[in-house]
Amino acid sequence: MKLLDYEWQELSANNNVFAMMVMAHLKTKSTTSNLTEREEWKWLLVRSLYEKGLSKFDIINLFKFIDKMMTLPPELQQNLESKINQYEEEQKMEFLSTMEERAIERGQQLGQQIGAKENCRQNIIDLLQVRFLSVSESLVETLNNIEDLTLLKQLLLETIRVNSIAEFEKLIQDNSYGKN
Repeated sequence: MKLLDYEWQELSANNNVFAMMVMAHLKTKSTTSNLTEREEWKWLLVRSLYEKGLSKFDIINLFKFIDKMMTLPPELQQNLESKINQYEEEQKMEFLSTMEERAIERGQQLGQQIGAKENCRQNIIDLLQVRFLSVSESLVETLNNIEDLTLLKQLLLETIRVNSIAEFEKLIQDNSYGKN
């Protein structure tokens, strides 16, 4: 069964964390050319984390996953974070300080990185580490040698589809991503 075969209603009724991951993937794919719509879906998905009664641990980790997958330009990301902060205040939730810490951490990381290419590379590495637990130094080096932002964005999307690190490395090799 492919991810696209899942029914949205079935997924949204499911409290399984993997259902949320599939929903984020499907909406990331469907909003590639409409980032305003992506921001709206990202907000709905994040808000549903709270409404499903998930644990703080699951909410934080799923939020990180959704945040990395459904990337937004800075102004839309800031708008989303404002909505989340307002929602947390209205619901009297205590996750605000955790989100503030994460935002500070993220700001420091972004401040150390050079441009969007570095950010994209790091997102690829982070997602591969989450999915496959480790990423070799040679793969990191290969990614660091890719200068084309479009190719890096394509690879970022591929991190969701591949079944292994070896498959991801073969994808790079077969498409000569590392030669740009």
